[in-house]
Amino acid sequence: MSDIKTGSRYTFDSFEVTKANSQAFEKAKQFAENADSEPLAIFGGTAAGKTHLLYAVENAIEQNSPKLHVIFTTAGDMVSALTDTISSGGTAEQFREQYMQADILLVDDIQELAGKEATQDELILLFNSFCESGKRFMMTSSQKESHFGIKDRLLIRSFWGEFAVISKPYINAQLPADEERAVIRNRLLEDGEHLVYDDFDLNNFKAYFINIWKYFSNYIGLFDVDRKDIRLVNNLNDILNVLLDETPLEECECQTCILFTKAMLYTISSYDIQVYKGGFYGNGVLYIPLPHHAGTSDCMEITINEFDREFLRFCEEYQEYECF
Repeated sequence: MSDIKTGSRYTFDSFEVTKANSQAFEKAKQFAENADSEPLAIFGGTAAGKTHLLYAVENAIEQNSPKLHVIFTTAGDMVSALTDTISSGGTAEQFREQYMQADILLVDDIQELAGKEATQDELILLFNSFCESGKRFMMTSSQKESHFGIKDRLLIRSFWGEFAVISKPYINAQLPADEERAVIRNRLLEDGEHLVYDDFDLNNFKAYFINIWKYFSNYIGLFDVDRKDIRLVNNLNDILNVLLDETPLEECECQTCILFTKAMLYTISSYDIQVYKGGFYGNGVLYIPLPHHAGTSDCMEITINEFDREFLRFCEEYQEYECF
């Protein structure tokens, strides 16, 4: 369950409304302001602004109706809570009771329940109890197709009184100034330009790659994509073009750099991954799409700590097979 301070800066006023998210924005605002609101489900890819809206709802209710008890949680936290309750000798009913203490329940990232049928069943029972008690609940998900492991009941319109889809990733141009973040980003922009315009060096590439990976892991959380960050993405595209055109690197090293640069770009823009596990938006995992399933969620996942080992492994594979 969330600490209100975690998302206190994410309000309706700080949300940049676009054509792609205006319907979701209006429905979320109505949900926050209307005590008789029907349940609301918001669907959209990673970095679409869903969690921002969920925090905005929480903050608006806390400010305007402080006597109401709001619980903000994630599907992943609910899985852990159910597991902890059962393992300590409790019951599923006791699990539901802790959430029934709330007047309003906000659940983020329902897609994290993919394949976890027991927790999905409990969530459905919990939502039904909220409806019967005249309480309100709202959830977000990056998927709206049941064949990805989420039961129909949690995704169909008839279960939700209100329903909105955000069709494009959300880029927030109004994030509060963060001096530390700006300094790191400016340094990364300079380093990226050196990689593009100076003689391409493998060690410089690896250092830059790790640093930009850490930047996105630390600062691009949930929905914090700043328009200035797009310059970093442009740099990555420029670096990829250099790698594709001509570099002084050995073929195996060059192909491995190409693979990892593509993986970085894929992960940053991976709102199309159906069962998304966090990526840069929380736990620093890099997704490397498998060549035969490009554009799907079938990926190899590595962490920063695994980078050197995996980089070397791909170099050795390219050297052995001489193919990409």
